[in-house]
Amino acid sequence: MEENFISLESSGLNDFDHFKNIVTITEDGGDKSVSYEYKPKLQKSNFIIEDYYGSIKDQNGKNVVIKKYVLVNEHGVNIEIINYGATILSCWVPNTLGEIDDVILGFDTLDDYRLNNAHYIGGTIGRVTDYITNGNFVSPGGHIIELTKNIGSHHYNGGKNGFDKVIWDGYVSENKLVMTYTSLDSEEGYPGSCQTRVIFQLTCKNELIIDYVSMTSKPTPLNISMNIFFNLAGHDAGESEVLNHSIMVNADEYIVIKLPDRTPVGLFGNVERTCLDLRVPRLLKRAFVHVPGSGYNHTFKLFKGNDRKAFNLAASLVHKPSGRTLDVYTDMPCIHVNTAQGFPDYGILDRINKNSAKVTDLVPPSAIFGESGSEHHSEGVEDTTINSLEQLVSEDMEEGTTIKIPETNLYLNNKATINSPIIGKSKTIYNKLSGISLRPQLFPDAPNHDNFGNIITQPSNFYSQRVIYKFGVIETN
Repeated sequence: MEENFISLESSGLNDFDHFKNIVTITEDGGDKSVSYEYKPKLQKSNFIIEDYYGSIKDQNGKNVVIKKYVLVNEHGVNIEIINYGATILSCWVPNTLGEIDDVILGFDTLDDYRLNNAHYIGGTIGRVTDYITNGNFVSPGGHIIELTKNIGSHHYNGGKNGFDKVIWDGYVSENKLVMTYTSLDSEEGYPGSCQTRVIFQLTCKNELIIDYVSMTSKPTPLNISMNIFFNLAGHDAGESEVLNHSIMVNADEYIVIKLPDRTPVGLFGNVERTCLDLRVPRLLKRAFVHVPGSGYNHTFKLFKGNDRKAFNLAASLVHKPSGRTLDVYTDMPCIHVNTAQGFPDYGILDRINKNSAKVTDLVPPSAIFGESGSEHHSEGVEDTTINSLEQLVSEDMEEGTTIKIPETNLYLNNKATINSPIIGKSKTIYNKLSGISLRPQLFPDAPNHDNFGNIITQPSNFYSQRVIYKFGVIETN
């Protein structure tokens, strides 16, 4: 059997006992593979490995190769991405003991991503994330644009064949992975030919930087995002460990929706004294007691101060048992938080301790939001004055006054329905509450709500947004 290591030599490595699930031996370009034991080892620099992942037939019946790219840094962190849907497959990060584990949900095979990924797990979403109500909007020229309707009478997450279901072109540029895709005029109903680049970079600071850049030939709405479900205990740790996460969201308002469709009504609600107030860290197994549906599936309007395009901290997660932390930074105005509410429900809600401590009334601490309740401005990760890693570890969940649950059904989650199980990596069954999606985005259904801002990109301009997922560990004395 001939050894074929794509881009391995260029990485500067002379052996392959450093890898597990990232370096494979292939026979004659086929899909048979052997995985080597991963032994974290400090490297001199970051690098990217390119490998074969599978093949699918295009609309002309021709086989198209799907490639896998592995971003690796000097701390042993590695992130796998394929050019089908510009999808993130896995993210291996260390805990406080230095042990590496995969902390995002996903699937084992290409067919699973093609045929069984109804929840857009790991995929790039576009042209427009979230809903466009009734599947249409009025163009700047006054014409009604009809889009593909894939969720009832609505357009959702780019339509039937959105960005998560197409084949992207991938290439490596220095230490960055660049994915490109051209969405043709009238694809899913959208006007104009739209050229999009998604650029992935893994830094030595354990930051996954994602840049979205697009240009279009006609005015078209754009709201591109990445739908990653995290479980910092490990993708296979299940619901019980998701409940051990603490969450903070830097938002004082949320997007009001109506049921059962979950479409925006064009209003903002104040999170103060509601179960959606996550401005201070909340342990999920205690917070869920007060949340209708026992979980989050809501879009929050991020606090940006006087600069609506400020790049700052949007949300944080901490899993104390493993010591892993995640901070999300973005220049986008919203973040959607989803604790896998649409996943099948096999009774985990019955196992949540209904007698857990009540969450206290919220008084935003100056350490996070300042005396006036406004976050300290940050131009980037390096100069931020917010130390969320330590703040999220502290227990601010003593028994106290119960937080008010909104009385209107506009705030309720859809009731979970029993459907086919989601069988993920290593045959793990993903249930409701198995993961947490923190998805920065623009305002949902913005073309139909003037107060949600303009998301129409003109041919004379270009679309540009950035997200940083920064992984860390709790510092111990």
